[in-house]
Amino acid sequence: MGIEKMDAVTKRIIKKWKKQGTFVRFLNGDTMCCRLDNLAYVSLEDAMKNIDIWVVDWDMNLTEKEIERVRTPEWREGLQFN
Repeated sequence: MGIEKMDAVTKRIIKKWKKQGTFVRFLNGDTMCCRLDNLAYVSLEDAMKNIDIWVVDWDMNLTEKEIERVRTPEWREGLQFN
């Protein structure tokens, strides 16, 4: 999906993700448990592929509307991770 073809919500999401840069997976599923042995850096691509089973901070700076968009499988199918 080229940036010029994205709607405004998608553009905001991508901009926020680029600014965030790295994503943290909480291995035990508890976002309040920040022990080093519970944290792992993951790519955005891996986070999206495992969105229903992993707890990752991909939603850290997103609005409720943006989170709802990301949770839509059809929307995620259009993402390109190049």
